[in-house]
Amino acid sequence: MKPIGKLPPNILKTAKPGKYSDGGGLYLLVTGRTDKGQAKGSWIYRYTYLKQRYEIGLGSVQSLSLAQARSERDRWREYSTDKRHPMNPIDAKRLLEDEAQAGRGARTLAEVAPIAFEAMKGTLKDGGEAGRWYSPLRLYVLPTLGARKIEDIHQRDIVKALEPIWKTKNPTAVKALNRLGTVMKHGAAMGLEVNLNAVLNARQLLGHPGHRVHNHPSLPWKEIPCLYQSLNPVRTAQRALMYYILTGGGPRMKPLRYAHTSQFQNGIWTVAGDALKSRVGQEADFRIPVTREMQRLIDLSLSESETGHLFPSPRSKPEAPKVISDQAIENIMRNLETEWGWSEPYRPHGLRATFRSWASEIDPSLYAVAETALAHKIGGIVERTYARHDFLDQRRDLMERWADHLMGGTAPADRRNQPVEWSSVGRPGFVRKT
Repeated sequence: MKPIGKLPPNILKTAKPGKYSDGGGLYLLVTGRTDKGQAKGSWIYRYTYLKQRYEIGLGSVQSLSLAQARSERDRWREYSTDKRHPMNPIDAKRLLEDEAQAGRGARTLAEVAPIAFEAMKGTLKDGGEAGRWYSPLRLYVLPTLGARKIEDIHQRDIVKALEPIWKTKNPTAVKALNRLGTVMKHGAAMGLEVNLNAVLNARQLLGHPGHRVHNHPSLPWKEIPCLYQSLNPVRTAQRALMYYILTGGGPRMKPLRYAHTSQFQNGIWTVAGDALKSRVGQEADFRIPVTREMQRLIDLSLSESETGHLFPSPRSKPEAPKVISDQAIENIMRNLETEWGWSEPYRPHGLRATFRSWASEIDPSLYAVAETALAHKIGGIVERTYARHDFLDQRRDLMERWADHLMGGTAPADRRNQPVEWSSVGRPGFVRKT
């Protein structure tokens, strides 16, 4: 082995113009001296990659001492001996700097995955705090492949990890595969020699899952008045379910649980686009018309809430506000499933289909209005670019008719499309807490 560290400590003071080797690929190139007698020149690191010789400038002798130059030489030697060095030395230097900053030399999948997740957080709801993006990786990929170098991951490894759930839990397996693809792409962006085709090839090898998509069971629309009228609005969880039913499930459950008085104005409930089922910044705010029956529930909520939330948790305090959990609302229908002997496990999400079926039954021409009420996108990107109407007035009329159906009657036509005013009158037949 050739000696390393051959240059004396005072080399910069004594060296004449020329090229001096310190060993290990480090060279000092002296071009002359300044008026003050200081050496002029630069430090160079020379290495061989695929039988080609390359040189990279490490810096001038004014900016790097001998010890600092040796440290840079050692850093480059460690990198280049890993046989991952790009052909262009300029790109190599940028790559090493970017990798050190972004991943601090991370190599294993378990090390790169959190880095990729951090980069993704800005596009995820609540910064991905719910863990839904990362959990398929954590549960089904990292236990098998986490300790493996990301550069060494082959499609056969991916198949081995996901094959046990590819047919039995296909939606979850597909999510895990897609998340892994994102992590692999991030690793490539960090400069790691990742096989980006591994995920595509694994998908091909896994084959068609033969998986049948199972939709959420939906309560028949003719039976939902019985459900609605059985609920007691004095109980917060039941009142939340009533409100969810009145909206047709359009805002989905989380925005409803976090509904706050600040979101209501002039008979309209505005749900922020980032709270909807989409990536952050990709959805416009969703306006929901407040019907008269909704308003009665809102008034009842305001008489009990100390934080402005319509559906506070029993443990909520003004200094630490909390909202009711989605499990508390879902448990209502779980209990009814047993009590009423339902043939299907009906849950709140399936009530969206109940509303949609009812809307199609009463007036098929209201397709766009009903789809908008569920916050569904209509048409392609070009069509949505030109058709920006949210059918607010038409939806108000539709939702009033829906409320009438839930209440078991038909309201006079003059009740529809009228502005809703804040009132203190609760729904008749129920006792309000004081």
